[in-house]
Amino acid sequence: MSFRKILLFLHLTGGLAAAVFLILLGGSGGLLVFEKEIDHWLNAPLTWVQPEGARLSLGELSARVLARHPGSKVGSFSLHDDERLATGITLRGAGAGKSLSLAVNPYTGAELGSLDTANAFTKKLHQFHTNLLLGPPGKTITAWSAVFLLGLSVSGLILWWPRKLWKLGGTKSGSAANFQLHNAVGFWSSGFMLIFAVTGMVIHWDDEARTFLNNAWHEEDAPIPKAAVASKSSASAGPDALLAAAEKAVPGASVTSIMGIGGNAPVRITMRFPEDATPAGRTNLYLDPFTAAVISQQTSRTAPLGTRIVKLWNREIHTGDIFGWPTRIIACVASFMLPLLALTGPLIWLGRVLRKRRKTEEN
Repeated sequence: MSFRKILLFLHLTGGLAAAVFLILLGGSGGLLVFEKEIDHWLNAPLTWVQPEGARLSLGELSARVLARHPGSKVGSFSLHDDERLATGITLRGAGAGKSLSLAVNPYTGAELGSLDTANAFTKKLHQFHTNLLLGPPGKTITAWSAVFLLGLSVSGLILWWPRKLWKLGGTKSGSAANFQLHNAVGFWSSGFMLIFAVTGMVIHWDDEARTFLNNAWHEEDAPIPKAAVASKSSASAGPDALLAAAEKAVPGASVTSIMGIGGNAPVRITMRFPEDATPAGRTNLYLDPFTAAVISQQTSRTAPLGTRIVKLWNREIHTGDIFGWPTRIIACVASFMLPLLALTGPLIWLGRVLRKRRKTEEN
């Protein structure tokens, strides 16, 4: 058996084995390119506000919210650069383990509603794309689907080369048209399929990839402090002090969240530089909850190269966020090409099986 026949067999078999998962991942990935926009549309009442002068300070915003929820304490804030977006506030209730997430107008302190009751379509879609809503077993399936996609992309290019069918043309029968469509779409989307496959694999094995690259360049991530902070003062730093400390420590970056307010564990601040296209940003600070002093920090500009490749650039490439709207649109279109390839490929195999059966019957 020739190398080409062996490769064709592996290509067809791999395509059949992974077809269902590639269809699901391609379709969900195409939608997730616009995850934020879809979520804002589905949850418009909890998302949009009318700018009215200056925003309230976080301390004043907290006071107005807590006045309506006596016995609660503010645990975290979710902040936005866009002046039209609501602020998210999580309250820790008087009861152990109870919390409430609210969307709040940052100009008036008015509550827009509970984020706990928001439409969770995009969150479910995100989880479906990463683990098929099956947890760790589903994550393993999606990771190996990316491995199969890598093999299919490479083998497809090798199989395509002798015929070089890169465009549609002429009126053909169903099976011939399907074969031509699969080859043409495969050719034009092959580069994107390779990118989706490799970046998807890195996303799944991100800790291993980051550790490997950082070790190769003899670099280390900044430590993540976990121990409680001892203080002679019983007063915690307020949210405005924490915000000011973060902005002073990392000028030019905007705060996207403040987590762990009011406890004795380090407060985590996430920030984003203008060039950082990840949703919450890849800049992390840990502050003393009492003094707001910086305990540890790592920015998207100064992080080890391996961390930036794996945690920042890889994700931006995978989602198409790397160059904004143009690459997002390209990523969306390319992602929807994956279900088309996963459907037309098995149809080629099915057509060959049926033709062989007819020949056998005729003989």
